[in-house]
Amino acid sequence: MQQVVEWWEEWQLRVLVLFSLFLQYFLAIASTLRKYHIPACFRFLIWLAYLGSDTVAIYALATLFNRHKKQQEATISTHGGGSNRASLEALWAPILLLHLGGQDGITAYNIEGNELWKRHALTMVSQVSAITNI
Repeated sequence: MQQVVEWWEEWQLRVLVLFSLFLQYFLAIASTLRKYHIPACFRFLIWLAYLGSDTVAIYALATLFNRHKKQQEATISTHGGGSNRASLEALWAPILLLHLGGQDGITAYNIEGNELWKRHALTMVSQVSAITNI
């Protein structure tokens, strides 16, 4: 069990970034199908991907920031240099922020999202408070 936990800690950020990228590709492809008749089950998957894409991107950013914080603490305690991983992770932050922006081609969900701005504001406040408490 310990090996699984260590593997997840090592690969968690990579898995989240790849899953976020997959969701963005899926939404980009699905946005081209909006003019056609879409089965209800596929429409549900599009809606789920649209809602989940923000959550995955936020979770990946939180993982990235927590990992960066741990690396800084380790660097301060050992007085060592940086790693190559830090430069790669610096590339992932803007990519995840772009993913957080979402797809422009899915207008129906954007309109519904704009109508739910109070829920989004509450979610943002709770996420910022959770990140600052970590």
